[in-house]
Formats: sequence, C-alpha cells, structure tokens
Amino acid sequence: MKFVNLRLVGFKSFVEPTDLEIRDGLTGVVGPNGCGKSNLLEALRWVMGATSAKALRGDGMGDVIFAGTSMRPSRNWAEVILTLDNSDRTAPAEYNNDETIEVSRRILNKDDGTQSIYRINSKEVRAKDVQLLFADASTGANSPSLVRQGQISELISAKPQNRRRLLEEAAGITGLHSRRHEAELRLRAAEQNLERLDQVIGELETQKGALARQARQATRYRNLSGDIRRAEAASAFLRWKEAVEARDAAGEHLKDVAALIEETARASANASTAQAEAHAALDPLRLDEAAAAAALHRLNVARENLDDEAARAETEIRRLTQESERLGHDLERERSLQRDAEDAVDTLSREAAGLSEREAAERERIEAARTRFDAASQTVRATEAAFDERSKESAEVDARRRAIAAAIDMAERRLARAAGQIAQLSDEKARIAPTPEQAAALETATQRFSAAEDAARAAEAAHHRAEEERASAEANEQALKAPRQKAEQSLSELRAERDALKRVLSSQADGDWAPLIQSVSVEPGFENALAAALGDDLFAALDGAAPAYWGGRADGAGAPALPAGVEPLSHFVSAPDALALRLSMIGVVDAGDGARLALSLAPGQRLVTRAGDLWRWDGFVSRAEAKTTAAIRLEQQNRLTKLEKDLSVAEERALQAIEAHRAAQECLTRAQGVERDARGLFTEARRAFDAARARLSDLQRENERATTRLASIADALALAQTEKADYQSELSAAQSERAALPDPNVIAEALAFARDAASRARSEATEARAAHNDLTREAQMRAQRIDEIAREKSVWATRGETAANRTDEIAARLAATVSALETATGLPGEIEEKRVALLDQIGAAEGRRREAGDALALAVAHAAETDRAAKAADAASAEAREARARLEAQSEAAIARVEEAALLAQESCNAAPEDLPAIAEFKDGAELPTRADIDARLDRYKRERENLGGVNLRADEEMQEVSARLEELTKEREDCDGAIRKLRAAIGSLNREARERLNAAFETVNANFSRLFTRLFNGGQAELRLIDSEDVLEAGLEIYASPPGKKLASMSLMSGGEQALTATALIFAVFMANPAPVCVLDEVDAPLDDANTERFCRLLEEMAKETATRFLIITHSALTMSRMSRLFGVTMVERGVSQLVSVDLNKAEQLAAAE
Repeated sequence: MKFVNLRLVGFKSFVEPTDLEIRDGLTGVVGPNGCGKSNLLEALRWVMGATSAKALRGDGMGDVIFAGTSMRPSRNWAEVILTLDNSDRTAPAEYNNDETIEVSRRILNKDDGTQSIYRINSKEVRAKDVQLLFADASTGANSPSLVRQGQISELISAKPQNRRRLLEEAAGITGLHSRRHEAELRLRAAEQNLERLDQVIGELETQKGALARQARQATRYRNLSGDIRRAEAASAFLRWKEAVEARDAAGEHLKDVAALIEETARASANASTAQAEAHAALDPLRLDEAAAAAALHRLNVARENLDDEAARAETEIRRLTQESERLGHDLERERSLQRDAEDAVDTLSREAAGLSEREAAERERIEAARTRFDAASQTVRATEAAFDERSKESAEVDARRRAIAAAIDMAERRLARAAGQIAQLSDEKARIAPTPEQAAALETATQRFSAAEDAARAAEAAHHRAEEERASAEANEQALKAPRQKAEQSLSELRAERDALKRVLSSQADGDWAPLIQSVSVEPGFENALAAALGDDLFAALDGAAPAYWGGRADGAGAPALPAGVEPLSHFVSAPDALALRLSMIGVVDAGDGARLALSLAPGQRLVTRAGDLWRWDGFVSRAEAKTTAAIRLEQQNRLTKLEKDLSVAEERALQAIEAHRAAQECLTRAQGVERDARGLFTEARRAFDAARARLSDLQRENERATTRLASIADALALAQTEKADYQSELSAAQSERAALPDPNVIAEALAFARDAASRARSEATEARAAHNDLTREAQMRAQRIDEIAREKSVWATRGETAANRTDEIAARLAATVSALETATGLPGEIEEKRVALLDQIGAAEGRRREAGDALALAVAHAAETDRAAKAADAASAEAREARARLEAQSEAAIARVEEAALLAQESCNAAPEDLPAIAEFKDGAELPTRADIDARLDRYKRERENLGGVNLRADEEMQEVSARLEELTKEREDCDGAIRKLRAAIGSLNREARERLNAAFETVNANFSRLFTRLFNGGQAELRLIDSEDVLEAGLEIYASPPGKKLASMSLMSGGEQALTATALIFAVFMANPAPVCVLDEVDAPLDDANTERFCRLLEEMAKETATRFLIITHSALTMSRMSRLFGVTMVERGVSQLVSVDLNKAEQLAAAE
C-alpha cells in the first residue's frame, strides 16, 4: 500500500479543508515556528488510531478540534482522511477488491464527551481494525517511522527493552503482538472462568454431601407426624369445604360469561364483514386513480407538442416580419424614383415643346427610334418582373426546405441516439449475460474452494503434528542440555583446577636444581606429618652440586628401632632412596601417645602425628598450627594426582553427555525442519484457501450483480425501443413533407431562364437607346438641344415606367407578405387557445386524479378504521374468551382443589372428606372452628416438631439437581480446559513465529545499521546487541558505536550530532529490513551541522531510491530544503489558522533549464 493523500478538515489549526499530497521521493514541509507544521504529523498519527491525547500535545482528545480564534468561531467536529493506493493488492483480503482505500477518522464534541468514528471505504469499523490494518503494513500511530520532535533523544535515552520495538517493526510482527495480546487476554479470561468453575464445583460437591445427610434426616421427620394427625384432618376438612364452595361460585360465574362471549362474537363477525367490504372497495379505486394518472400523462405530452408548434410559429412570424420590412424599404425607394422621373419628364416636355417647331423634319425618325426603345423597355420590365417572381418562389422553397431539413436532422439525431442506446444496452446485455464459461468458472471455483479447504485442514493437522514432534524434541533437547552443561562445567572446573595447580607447582620449581619434594609421593592425610618431620629439608636437591642436597644411604639399615607399636613414616611415603634412612627414623603416632612415646626415642628419631605435631629425640616438641609451605605443596601434589584420575572419568562422562545432547539437537533440528516445512505447506495451503475463497466470493458477487443489471437493462431496452418507434414516425413524416416540395433543379433552371431573358431584354433596350441616341447626335448639328431634351426625356420616362412597374410588383409582394404575416400572427393565438383548452383539460385531469387519490385515501383510511374496529372486536371477543378461560381455569382449579383436598385427606388421614369430622372429633350441631384456629394449632404442633431439628423434605430432588448441575459444570470445565490448551498452543505458535522473524530481522537490521553507520560517518563501526535475556522476545536492544578515531561505546556517551546520526542510521536500517509505507521526520536535522546535514540528505535520497517509502521532512534547514523533490509551506496569514502552499522543485529546475 502507498500513502497518497492526507486531508484535514477542522483539525487543530487547519480549519479549512487542506490536502497534503504524499508522493514518491522527498517532500519537505517548511514554515516558521508555531505555524502548525507538526500538526500534519499528528493528523497522520491520529487517523491511524492514536489514543493518547498527551502524545498529540493535548489534555483531552477534544483538543484536536479547531478551538476558534478572534475572527473565527470554534468547530464542533474534526476529520482527517488518509487515501491509500492499493493497486499492488497488499492490503488485507477484505479490502483487496478496491484499488484505493480511504481511511477516515471523525471526532464529534458531545455533551457527555467526545466520540471518534472510524471508517474504511465509508464503512464504519472499530479502532482496532484501523490499527491492525496499519500494523500489518509495518506502520501505525506509534511506529518508529513517525519521528516527532525530540523523539531522537527519547530513542537515545530509551531503555533497551523499549528499543526492541524497532526490531518488531523491522520483523513486521506488531500485528502479531496485538493478536498475541488478545489471545493472552482470552487465555486469562478462560483461566479465570476455570478457577470460578473449580470454585463452584467444590461448593456444589459440599452442598451434595449436606443434602445426602438431610435426606437421611427426612425419614425421622416423617415418623414424628402422628402427633398432628387430628389437626391436619380438621384443616383438611375445612380446606375441602372451602374448595367445594369456591367450585360452586365459579360455576355460576361461568354461566354469566357465556352470554358475553356470544355477544362479542357477533360484534367481531360484523366488524370482520365491514373490514372485508372496505378492503374489497380499494381495488376499483386504485384502478380509477391509475387511469386518471395515465390520462394526465397523455395531456402533458400533448401540451409539450403544442409548445413545439408555438415555437415554430414564432420563427415563421419573425421571418415574415423581416421580409415585409425589407419590401417596405424597396417600395419607398421605387416610388421616390418614380416621382423624380415624372418631374424630369415634365420639365423636358416643356422645354422640348419650344424646340419641336425647329426640329419637325427629324421628328418621325426620332419617333420611330423612340417606339423601338419603348418596346425594348417594356420587354425589360416584363422580364425583370418574371425574374423577381422566380426569385421569390425560389427563396420560399429554400426556406421551407431548410426548415424541413432541420426537422429531419433533429429526428435523425433522436433516432440515432435511441438506436445507440438500444445497441449499447444490447451490447451490455450480451456482455454481462452469464455464459457457460462463467458458470463453469463458478463451479470450478466452488470445487477448488472445497479442495483448498480440505488441503488446508490436512496441512493444519500435519502442522500440529509437526509442532508436537518439535515440542517433544525440544523438551528432550532441553532435558539433555542441563546434564551436558553440568558435565562440561564440571570438566571445565577440574581442568581449571589442574592447570592452576600445575602453574603453581611449576612456579615453585623454578631454579637450577629440582627440589626433593617433587620426587616425593605421600598418601593423602599424611602431608602435614611429612612436612612437620622434614620441614625445609624437602626443598633440598638430590644433585650433589647443589648448595643443599640429600646424599644419604640408599637404605635404612642400621637405624635404631622405633618404639613398640609405632609405624615408620616410610610406610606412607614414597620417596627417593636418599630419604630412606631419614623416613625409617620417623614414626607416626596419635596425638595422645606422642608425649609418652617420645621418652623412648633414640637419637635422631622423631614422632609426628597426621595433624603435624612433632616430638624429637632431644626433647624438642612442636604443636600443629597453620599449615606449612611443604604441607601445602604436598597436598597440592596429591590433589593434582587425584585430579588427573577424576579428569579421565569426567571427560568420559562429558563425552557421553555431549554425544547424547548432540543427537537430541540433531533430532530437534530435523523436527524443526519438518515443522518449518509443514508450516510452509500450511501457509501455502492457507494462502491457496484464502485465494480460492476470495475467487469464489468474487464470482458469486459478479453473478449477483449481472443478474440485477440484466433486469434493469431489460426495462431500459423496452423504453428505448418505444422511443425509437416514436422518433421513426416523426422522421417519416418530415421526409414525406420534403419529398412533396418542388424539384430545386427545375426552380433553378426557371430562375436562370428568367435571368437570361431579362439580360437579353436589357441588351435589346440598350441597343434601341443607342440607335435613338445616334439619331439624336445627327440632329445635334441643327438642334443639339432638342436631341438632348428628347434623350433625357426618354431616359426619365423609362425610369419612371420601370419604377412604376417595380412599385406595383413590390406592393403586390408586400401585400402577400403582410397577408402571410397576418395568417402566421394568428397561429400563436390559436395555439394559445388550444393550450388554454388543454391546460383546462390537464387541470380537470389533475382534479380527477386528485379526487381519485382522495377517494382512495379515504377508502384506505376507512379500511384502516375497519381494521381497527375488527381488531378491537376481536380483542373484546378474545378478552371474553380469556375471561371464560380464566373462569374455566378457576373452576377447574376449584374442582382440582376439591379433588386435591379430598386426595390430601385420603393421603394424610386415610379417610374420605366426609369422615374427617369424626377424625377431627367435631361434635354434631356444634359450630365449626375457624381454619385460622386450626392452622394456628397445627403451626404450634409443627413448631414443636421443628424443635427436633431442621429437615429438608426435598433433599433427594435437590441432590439430583445438584448432581445434574455438577455434570453440566464438569463438561463446561472440560470445554474451558480445551479452549485454554488451544489458546496456549496459539500463543506458543505466535511466539515461535515472532522469535524466528525477530532473529532474522536482528541479523538484517544489524548488518544494515553497521553499513549505514559507516556511510554516514565516513568510517567507524557500530553494532546492535541483545541483552538482559536469552529470549529474543524479552531481550533489550543496546547500541554500540565507535565513530572514526573513537573507542567502541554505548550511544549515550556520544555527542548530540553523533547521537542524531546514529539514531537516524538505526531508523533507516529498520526501513531497509521492512520498509514502512511512509516516514515522517520532524526536525531531525536540527542538531546537525552542515557537513552532517549533507550526509543526512544524501542518505535520504538513496533511501528514497532503494525503498518504496515516501518521506515527509519537516525542517528549518535551508540545505535540507534544497535537496527536497517538492516543498510544502505552512503559513499562518490569519492568526491561529494554518494554510498549505506547495512548490515542485523538480519541475522548477526543469523550467529553469528550459529557459
């Protein structure tokens, strides 16, 4: 999983929604002190499940909500949303269907405190679910990868036990710790339950013994009942009499209730009939309401069609209005031309009348030319009129054709859209329709799931067997380990003592001549005796060249005999021959005999005791006190001899113990290998089972989604086909209308013909005018002015006639256009009248629908009222029946009490109720005593019986109940014991896995730490050590480092900068072992100088390339800022409100290079 985006809303100083993009590489966060940079880190920890308000720099969790400023009010909630990219599908199985995972945490302020709501992909979850999600990804709220201010110093000063959490992060077992903690909690709860069960079982066994004694006492209790028989008979008779009276009263009440039941039954039947009628009337009303709704829908469709027709009429009105305006302008222009022509002709006519007398000879010729010109002009006017008519017709046809083409285009687009929708729906239907391959895939997935489940169970059983064999081998290895260690320790101690004695004896033997004592061997216990007898003489040499040496005779012949009963010391000492005479003259005696025997010594003789006492022949006596050097030396020699013998035995025993333990270790290694293989197979089988289960679940969900989608597609397809048919009808109508229009080619040919005719007519008119002008020029020599007047008059006359003809033509076209405009102007009114009528119909239809709905609502309300009435009637009838049942029960109870009283009388007094008065000794005709008096007497009798001792008459039944309860609790205890065994096995499995992963992580992290330390310090060495315990789960983590030129020492003895770099190397070593998705370093570079900061940044860049970790660096260092891939700036323009701005430095460098 990759961290992509962090969104804060109302969290601390980030009151406005703020997005922090977390991208690959190094992202720097900068800003002045107190602007809220660290709030980004705390928001990230908070959304990952942080529960400590103190760790978030607050007194309570509500402190994370924006508290308000002088310009802004406080908020009542805060939310942080973390977006994760799961395209690599590394999330837990339940979230692996989504490529993006969104984790959010919202906190609300309430009257009774605060409440946090966690969601994963909009689904509400527990805080533990969020914590486990991030723990399995080797991160979390308390992850060492989230380094806050001051945490480096905390890591340095932390206890070794606390530092072990880094190894747990590297091994990825933080999730295992949570699961083991839960298992331990369940184990403790199960053990407590077991203790409570044992306590309850003990109490029940004690209770069972007491009940057995009470059952025996019950027999004696029944023997004492004869004394109260008469009182019981009287009480039984009175009870029977009261029961008889109650039975008679109950019978009378039962008769009264029968009539009430009949009456309520009739009312219930009537109410049921009314209810059925009311419900039967609902169906026609529902049909009426549906018909009214359908009619209203049809009228609404007609109203929409009128709206379209009104729009078309408005368009036509606008076109005709523009055409009439244009023709009005043309008409005014032609009339102006006509007035100008008439004025010019009148002026020229008056001038020509004066000149006509002088030009009479030329008049006929000019008149002929004039006639020709007039004919040509008339032709021009006729052809131009025809051309104008054709132009008008062509324009009208073109306008109609364009309108029809627009309608056809709209219909074709609608038809194409409907066809496209149908095709799309059909394609989707064909695409998602279940295929035989999909059905086969679902069946295959089901079979694979079953096979994977069986394989997983088999692998789990094999794994359990392997664990048991491994545990047995481990126990055997542990059992043989202690004897081996003891044997090795004993052998080591013997060797150490032997070597020490050899060193001592060899050091004493230093010199040019070997002392006699090295050649002497004395029996154990006689060392003091020999030392007292010879003293320092034992250190003399045997070599005659020595300053002091033994050179005596080789035998003791001729030596005086020792006193009777005294053994010579030579019997206990093995020495060179030179010492034989001396030893034969020394006797060994007891301390009590020494003084007496000393009187019998010959010259040169002496007596000694084993303790070291000495009596010499000349009367010298020495008492044994401290050991002499010679005695100690002799004891050491004897001890060395004995040690040599003991060492042979110890070596043999140690060899046997080592071989036995080595065999056990080999057996354990094989068992561990089998267990590891079985665990691997079980893991693979479990992974295959999870994959098969996920595949089956996916296929089942896809099948359900396809079925639901097919149903909706069928409905949408039917609607699209209906719309397509409607659009096809509209298209056909428009196409028919277009086909009815005149052929545009014919119209174009007619227009071209009229244009050519007009052109020819204008040419002919021009020619005629030219001829007339020629005649005029010939007459100019005689009457230039007459010719000019005639020409001008002809021209103006032509213009006037042309203008008159154009005026008539334009007036006619204007009248036609005005008429068409009036007709078109009336269309909106007609359409509006139709609309009003249609709106009236719609109003009426809405009224009918409303009435139908009201009638249906009234009918529904009436049906509900009848339901309530029927329910009430049924309740009344049921109550009456219940009353009868109660009375019947009371009657039956009264009868039962009569029978019970009679039976009790029979059982207790062995007599019928009628015979009880005689047993109770009631007198005939006398007033019967009250039952209270009888009961008081009976109570008194019973108290007297109770004085005999308490008796439990239900002792047998209670003992059976206790026995059943004991059996049930025993089964529960067995189940609880089984659960405890399973939990212990699970905890043991978790511990084993954690140990393996921790050991592997330690080796990896230690190697990474040593390498990174050397890289950061340009030399030196560092290592990690596990201390305080042999169990890696309990051991502490100690850091030993030696920067270049310094001795190896613990980290606490280093400088601040060295400590920061060392801690950074440790954090990055953890990353390399098990990279976390994100790492946040809050001002970690603060204690570093520029050189160390440069190394720190270089290492960050290398880590960003080597791992998938995304780094957020909060810093004040300009050098660190310059090495970032991008920068986010936290500002506080408004006091108390943080804002975020960003700069991509890589893109900035690219732009700068491009420029």
